[in-house]
Amino acid sequence: MNGVSRALVILSVASVGAVAAQAATAPVPSPTEFLRARDGAIQQILAEAPTGALPAPLRARLKEQINAAFDFRELSRLALGTYWASRSEKEREHFVRTFTGIIQERNFDSFVRYYREGRFNYTGETVDGTRAEVRATVPLKKERVNIAYRLRVVDGQWKVYDLVIDEVSTAEGNRRTYARFIEKNSYEKLVEQLDKQLQRLQTPGQ
Repeated sequence: MNGVSRALVILSVASVGAVAAQAATAPVPSPTEFLRARDGAIQQILAEAPTGALPAPLRARLKEQINAAFDFRELSRLALGTYWASRSEKEREHFVRTFTGIIQERNFDSFVRYYREGRFNYTGETVDGTRAEVRATVPLKKERVNIAYRLRVVDGQWKVYDLVIDEVSTAEGNRRTYARFIEKNSYEKLVEQLDKQLQRLQTPGQ
């Protein structure tokens, strides 16, 4: 290899290393910027069917965009509260899978309505290291919804781990409901009920 070729190889390796280092140290966008970028992507998809029923391929793309913003494992951990620690990893994986499916199905129609009827107005954010809260209002046709997103940084990206809608925390509500059920019945019975609930949500016409 001559001197010029060797220099080009060294330069190429150095350039790749510089790009990788820059990516590793790139600042995380603000949580509000993260949510606005998600909103823009969802609005672009909805523009293809601004009214009426959503075709199946469009629903799939929307679900992917909406759900990509959430940290479902943390949502699941918070939902189980103190009972999370006593579960095996296999049990946790089952719970996360089922609980994730339920949240995804339940959230979808609400968020589509929010995006079609109104527009998310972000009114402020509070950032504390790798955790943040972003506040928003959504003016709809017959009401106004207040939402607080609670986020944390996961693998260099903001992820939502709780939604506080009109001052009611989703995570806390689930935790109280599931704790009462487990105390009265059992963890196994809870999972059995959640599996059935997910099956109903995923079955058309149910």
